[in-house]
Amino acid sequence: MKKLQAMITVISLFMILGYAIAQDWEYDVPFVPTKQKVVEEMLNMAGVNENDILYDMGCGDGRIVITAAKEKGAHGVGIDIDPERIRESNENAEKAGVTDKVKFIEMDLFEADISEATVVSLYLLTEVNLRLRPKLLRELKPGTRVVSHNYAMGNWDYEDYKEIMAEFDEHYVYFWIVPANVNGTWEWTESEGQENRRYALKLDQKFTNVEGTITTGGNTTAITEANIKGSRLQFSVEQILNGQKELLYFEGKADGNSIGGTVKMVIRHQNKTVSWRAQRDPRSVKPIDLE
Repeated sequence: MKKLQAMITVISLFMILGYAIAQDWEYDVPFVPTKQKVVEEMLNMAGVNENDILYDMGCGDGRIVITAAKEKGAHGVGIDIDPERIRESNENAEKAGVTDKVKFIEMDLFEADISEATVVSLYLLTEVNLRLRPKLLRELKPGTRVVSHNYAMGNWDYEDYKEIMAEFDEHYVYFWIVPANVNGTWEWTESEGQENRRYALKLDQKFTNVEGTITTGGNTTAITEANIKGSRLQFSVEQILNGQKELLYFEGKADGNSIGGTVKMVIRHQNKTVSWRAQRDPRSVKPIDLE
């Protein structure tokens, strides 16, 4: 698999260099059209539909945005620094009859406001993806889908990928879901009979990988089975308190410095489900893409 990916990267680079020489490469990424079969797979993998706003970063001739509007009913924004590409995109949108659903902006990708996107599409280069990655994680809402043609995101593991043959060439499509940033220290209080039990949860997150500990009643225990998908966080805790084994299954939705949800408690083979709502110390927040 790694050898195949390396071969694809080399082939893609030769294709890009060929286009670059022909077009007098003056931008970070030259214009190389995405095969229509690959465009359709990108949109399908990202689950694009009429409720989406798709941002194509480096839109080229606008075909991804235009296809999303025409075939999926989505609204879209194409961003490109090349004025010739923007002119071509607008002409293509008019021919396709989707000017009411799309717009194209001449701008540097790194300066664009992408906060309203529900889907982001990319066909850049690995080094450009890596430079863009902090912006995607910082500005996009948790749950936003990101799909990329041929180039991945370093150690941000993809959720899915697919190999595609298009016009005798091998292509890759990668897919991610932007996670909420839950790094830091969270605290809350829960009523247990006539006493209040205070909890402190410390989470260490790198992309979608979450580890941490939970402290209550003077005991600190590592959390297990931690998982974050978009804004939804889940983890489990097995601890001994007051001589009793407790199994706790947490589920919650992160919203800035707040997480709210439910916890299923299994104590002496008895189950009960209660609500929990934690607040994060803002001083404990750190980026989730630190190497």
